[in-house]
Formats: sequence, C-alpha cells, structure tokens
Amino acid sequence: MKNVSEIICIICPTACRISVAVDDEGRLIEVANFQCKEGKEYAVAEYRSPMRVLTTTVMVEKSRHALVPVRTNRVIFREKLFDCMQHLARIKVEPPLKGGEVIVKNILNTGSDIITTSEVFD
Repeated sequence: MKNVSEIICIICPTACRISVAVDDEGRLIEVANFQCKEGKEYAVAEYRSPMRVLTTTVMVEKSRHALVPVRTNRVIFREKLFDCMQHLARIKVEPPLKGGEVIVKNILNTGSDIITTSEVFD
C-alpha cells in the first residue's frame, strides 16, 4: 500500500506542493510535483529527517530587559525543539550581551550553539 504526504517546498517563492509517497514500512517510493532538483532534495530531506532553526527568548537578570532573543546557530532535528525549549526556559543570563554571543554551547548534544540575536547592555 502507498501512503502519500504533501510537503510544501520552501526553497524558492514557487512553494511547490511536493507529493512524497512511502510504502507501509516508511520507505520512500516516489517524489512528484517538484519543479527543480533542489525542491526534490528538500522534500526527501524533510521527509527523512526534518530540521529547523530554533528561535526563542531567554530570561535576562539584573536588566530593564526581561528577555533576550536567541536562536540556534545551525539547524537541529525538529524532534529536539521542545526539549531545547524546556532547557532554555530554565536559563538566566546577565548583561552585557553582544549580538551573536554564545550562551549555550552544543545544546543537548545537538551540535548547535544557542546565540543571542540582539544586544543587552543594562
């Protein structure tokens, strides 16, 4: 039996609705409705192991700014997002903070660091 999922490609503004067909054991058997090679590669990668950049905020102590925006410096597995968010919810940082400053190295062994995306000086 064939199961078909639709993945909307984000590689370019065309936003192809790519069909990904898998068998009952989850093996990829067909990819259709893509307009370029990159779109097909994106759909296959998104099916096999979806990756995301995590963006959130972290609490700041001793500052008029309660939160600082942060993100991962590279993509992580989508299934790790919630665990990383829980971990970051327990963290408090102190100013001064520069944009791009690493506040957590290799968060939960994902290979990605958490970096600030703005500055906090007070």
